[in-house]
Amino acid sequence: MKAKKKPPLTPLPVKPVIQPHHYWLAGLALVVLTLLAFSNSFNTGLTLDNQILIAGDPRIREWSSQNLGQILQHTFWWPNGEAGIYRPFTTLSFLFNYAVLGNGIQTAGYHWINFLLHAINVLLVFALALHLLRSFRIALCIAGLWAVHPVLTESVTNIIGRADLLAGMAVLGGFLMYLKSVERPAWLVGVMCATAVGIFSKESAVVLPGVIVLYELICNRGRFRAMLYGCLATSPPIAIMLWHRSLVLAASPKAEFPFVDNPIAGADFWTGRLTAIKVIAHYFWLAIWPVKLSADYSYSEIPLARGSLGDWIAWMAVAVTLCLIMLLWKRNRLAFFFACAGFLNLLPVSNLLFPIGTIMAERFLYLPFACWLACLVMLVDSATSRVRYPHLAPVFFALIAIGFSIRTWMRNLDWKDDLTMATAIVQTSPNSFKGHRLLAVSLFQSRPDYSNINQVLEEANKSLAILQTLPDRLDIPGPWNEAASYHLAKGDSLQAVRLAQRSIAISPQADAYRTLASAYLRLGKSIQALSAATQAQTLDPSNADVYGQIADAYIAQSRGEDAAIALAQGMFTTSNGSLREDLLKLYQSGVDTQGCAVVAGPRGPALNPSCDIVLRDLCTGAARAHRPDLLRQLPCPAKYP
Repeated sequence: MKAKKKPPLTPLPVKPVIQPHHYWLAGLALVVLTLLAFSNSFNTGLTLDNQILIAGDPRIREWSSQNLGQILQHTFWWPNGEAGIYRPFTTLSFLFNYAVLGNGIQTAGYHWINFLLHAINVLLVFALALHLLRSFRIALCIAGLWAVHPVLTESVTNIIGRADLLAGMAVLGGFLMYLKSVERPAWLVGVMCATAVGIFSKESAVVLPGVIVLYELICNRGRFRAMLYGCLATSPPIAIMLWHRSLVLAASPKAEFPFVDNPIAGADFWTGRLTAIKVIAHYFWLAIWPVKLSADYSYSEIPLARGSLGDWIAWMAVAVTLCLIMLLWKRNRLAFFFACAGFLNLLPVSNLLFPIGTIMAERFLYLPFACWLACLVMLVDSATSRVRYPHLAPVFFALIAIGFSIRTWMRNLDWKDDLTMATAIVQTSPNSFKGHRLLAVSLFQSRPDYSNINQVLEEANKSLAILQTLPDRLDIPGPWNEAASYHLAKGDSLQAVRLAQRSIAISPQADAYRTLASAYLRLGKSIQALSAATQAQTLDPSNADVYGQIADAYIAQSRGEDAAIALAQGMFTTSNGSLREDLLKLYQSGVDTQGCAVVAGPRGPALNPSCDIVLRDLCTGAARAHRPDLLRQLPCPAKYP
């Protein structure tokens, strides 16, 4: 008997007849909808890490070959930290805003670029859905829902979320060009360029060849040649990025992932993976109910998995979801592809393969949500069609889009500044130590007169209460030292000493020693203050304040000339003018018994090197500052090396 010809695995629907102007109107409607949802985001400030990566990055302040080289030769967080990530194209985009467009630290220009990138991605999602599903209505619903989903605010409203926008554009655009390359191979050049932009913007864009393979294996098991060509097009930029990234990271300090930022990094293998699965359940919930959104899920907002009832509910939710997705294998291959593509895009940042810098972040959902929403829209549309109410789905999706838009508009308000963001974090993530810490810092900085110090201490104590149970090896010193400084501001020096000592026990830092020195000085314990200040000076000799603390400790012990030497050393080490003024005042206060240390100069009082005490103190200070050039200029006796 003659064998029957098998139908294709995923037959494409007949392409509907749509007038060209309908596509333009649909695209315009999507852009307008997106603009309305994010219309109040353009005046938000440099919140959270934006202050470090934009205001604190010297590489983006001027367009020059030197800065371009620094961007290519250093990691994303250089010179303010190290996180083991390399995203030069994203940093170049900040350079474009800061120096080329002249935005500086004014945020409106950055937000407009973010919005334009997101609008382009919305149109790409629409084009991809239209190409794959051949349904104008379903494609419009998918793109519209994704455009205004509240979870995306961390990628769109948050300026440094641009890395996700660029990587998303690369994956969406690269996959669309791959689909077009099946008929016109010239599009493979575009696939290569998109891959290069994506992986140099954010490492997660490396999933593009995986998306291509996934699509061909699920939907077109006979197009191995096209799949091979697509993967080959992505290979050169990926290989170049991995090679150059390895060189940059090898020349950089080793990245450390604190336990309090991602407890999975400090857990055993199975506990870590079970916790990561629990986090995926949180992501699922945000997809359908994005009411409680947070910019921080640090310790201990998401506890490590220990087999609690909540853990089992999360694991069962993920298991049920996976079973439902498996049912799509025979019922709807495209829906199955979208569901799997969502997991694939989440995989690099899921903590399943390896621990990353954070346990959970809403910005990780930028591309996965596009895939999962496509799957959900297809299933809901199919269900309403089966019950003979095909027009019910668009109405349903329109109502959801309105709700999403309102929630997005409200969420944008939280990104106004650190104070508003911290207030929002402690409401939605009350168990996050970092949320209470950020709120304490923001409140402390908002009132220079410290009139709200009790509220500051309340939030700081909440943060410390969460960290209290951790052993020192898993804790971090910063929150303890900050709390010590708040107690100093209130006048409680004894509590400041205790907290500063706890900070030092966790990890000796110059800041904590300076706080400890200030507390001891207020308590009248000059010997202990001198010891703490000397430790701070050893750890951070470039800090001018510590030399003033050393001088104060010496003065309290009636050792005026030692105080003068400390100020001279600090003056020569840091070139800080205030130390010179302090030295002049010290001599005028009676340390100079001969009355020759200070003379009238053209710009006011000046030091007199001809005076024995001044020459002696300056020479000793220059020697301790390791300034042989000054020793020759003063001139100093031969006994000074």
